[in-house]
Amino acid sequence: MALAAITSGVLRDRRPGRLEREMGSTAGEANTEPAAVPPTAAANGSVIKLEAVRKSFGDNLVLDGIDLDVTSGEVLVVIGPSGSGKSTLLRCVNLLEPLDSGRIWFEGNEITRKGTDVSNVRQRIGMVFQQFNLFPHLTVLNNLTIAARRIRKLSRSEAEKRAHILLEQVGVEHKADQHPHQLSGGQQQRVAIARALMMEPHVMLFDEVTSALDPELVGEVLVVMRDLANLGMTMMVVTHEMQFAREVGDRVIFMDEGRIVERGAPADILDRPQQERTRRFLRRSLQLAHSLEELTITEGGVAE
Repeated sequence: MALAAITSGVLRDRRPGRLEREMGSTAGEANTEPAAVPPTAAANGSVIKLEAVRKSFGDNLVLDGIDLDVTSGEVLVVIGPSGSGKSTLLRCVNLLEPLDSGRIWFEGNEITRKGTDVSNVRQRIGMVFQQFNLFPHLTVLNNLTIAARRIRKLSRSEAEKRAHILLEQVGVEHKADQHPHQLSGGQQQRVAIARALMMEPHVMLFDEVTSALDPELVGEVLVVMRDLANLGMTMMVVTHEMQFAREVGDRVIFMDEGRIVERGAPADILDRPQQERTRRFLRRSLQLAHSLEELTITEGGVAE
C-alpha cells in the first residue's frame, strides 16, 4: 500500500514534496486497496477534540484545562518552553497518560471513557518520539513489520511489501537489512516515522522528533514530515523548529505552564503575537538563533 492510501486519501492543496513525487511508481498499487477513511471525522471536520483536560504529576499541574480541536488534514504545531505541557498533551491524546479530568474525542468517539479499546485507538493515532525507540536487535525491516504482523495479523509477505514501500518513500530502503546502530540519527528517526505509518494511522503525533539530532540531520526528517503533510495527514507536532511551524503548520498554539496562551495562524503567532509571554518566548528563540551577544542572565536565572 502506498502512502497516499495510508493518509486516507485526503490530499491537501500544497506543493508536491518528495514523498508525493516518488509515489508515481506505486500509485497503481495504492488503488488496489481501499483507503482507510475515518468514519466520523467528515461529519464535523474535527478529528481530535479535547475538553477541559487536566493532568498532574503529584503536585505538579502539567495541563490546566486544555480545550482544543484538530480538524481533518490540519497540521497543528505546538510551541512553548520546556515544561509547558507540550509532550504531555500528545501523550494524553495517544492515551499514554490517564487524565485527572476532562475528556478527549477521536473521530467523534470519546476515547477517555471506560471500556475504550486502547490498542485500537493507538493503531489509528501514530506517535513518533524524540528518542527513536527502535528495537536494537531487529533489522530495520523487522522493526517495521513486527507490530503489523502481531497486532494487525498481516502476513509476512504483505507486511514486508508495505514496509519496503514506506522505507523507499522516506529514503532509507537501502537500509532495510541493517540494524539501528548502523544508521545515523536522522535515518533512525525516518525509520521510526515509517514504522508508525505501517499501522495506517489517521493522525500522526510528533514529539520533538528533531531535538536529539545533529543540526545537519534535522532537515532530512523535517522534509519527510513536510511531505507527509502534503499528502493530507492530520498532524500534531511539538517542535522548536520555527521555520517548520511557519511553512508547514496550518495553525500554531503557544503553551506555557500547562495552558494554551495563544493560538492562531503561523504568521499571526510568530510575527504578530498578542500576548507578552508569547513575545518573550519568541524573542529569546530568535536571539538564540542569531546571536548570544544581546542575552543576559536575570537575577532569577533566566536568559533575556
